[in-house]
Amino acid sequence: MKEEIVEIGGRTCHIITGKNTPKCVLVKPLCTFERKLLLYECELIEREAGEGFVMFTFEVDEGELWKDGVGQLYEFLTNPLFDAIKARYAHLPIVMGGYSLGGLFALWCATKSEIFDAVAACSPSLWMEGWEEYYESHPSKAKYIYLSLGKREEKTNKMPFKLVGDKCRRQHQRHIAEVGERRCHLQWHEGDHFTDSEMRKAKGFAWCIKALT
Repeated sequence: MKEEIVEIGGRTCHIITGKNTPKCVLVKPLCTFERKLLLYECELIEREAGEGFVMFTFEVDEGELWKDGVGQLYEFLTNPLFDAIKARYAHLPIVMGGYSLGGLFALWCATKSEIFDAVAACSPSLWMEGWEEYYESHPSKAKYIYLSLGKREEKTNKMPFKLVGDKCRRQHQRHIAEVGERRCHLQWHEGDHFTDSEMRKAKGFAWCIKALT
């Protein structure tokens, strides 16, 4: 994997490419807990997908991914970042993805614009207040939607986290209604929210790459 670290719109971005010709552009927020294993995650994606890709990932604080910070982050995404993507890869489909709050942000972005061909929301924070009400009136504009959750994530007495399983099931049913059963997928993984997150992201992105190529 080749990593290029650049500044785009005043934000640190990582551009990752593999040895194979890219077939898709992957876009994702990069939280602090993900940075050390970023190249490993990309190696897993390439192995799972069997196709080349280029990833544009941008460093964020988790607080930017919902509520007050989300509008400014979306402006960065749809202006300087996509200008940079289009300058190099205008011909490729775009997959928006993320993990945890990043997964929720990915789903939200796909309700805002048709520029995302697919979305991979891995263990998204669907328990966030106001999300279900928002999504009911703002369906996804993506053509393909991948959703995943750990089987033990709902096995807790803590609110609102114990609700995430049922919220995930309802979210998937909405996806089926929007794009059809063959264009969406719900994957249940072993473990809790923190188990094998790099592999979970890899499987989500790989599913989207395969769907688009």
